[in-house]
Amino acid sequence: MAIRAAAASTDGKVINCHFGKASNFLIFELRNGEFQYIETRNIKPCCNRGEHEDSALENAAKLLADCSIILVSKIGISAADFLESRGFAVYESPFPITQCLKKLAAETEVE
Repeated sequence: MAIRAAAASTDGKVINCHFGKASNFLIFELRNGEFQYIETRNIKPCCNRGEHEDSALENAAKLLADCSIILVSKIGISAADFLESRGFAVYESPFPITQCLKKLAAETEVE
């Protein structure tokens, strides 16, 4: 079984989006110490002038439901709590995507 991670990025190279302002997430599959790009998912940004509506957060959680890891450059406490309460591991990781995924893949070796 593989683990999926969603990375918020505007350029496909760096995790450079705040969760609430992200308009897409790159989806990766982590398996046996390696990772592979799966797809890009478009999303309506959740943040509205610093506020998050529960329905917008719920929609984001549904869109990313098959992912267990969410990688963002920044996320507010309430949004992080919301996602973590639904089983997501949320990481503020404003670094190159491949760097983060290599580390996560090595830590989450799954058959």
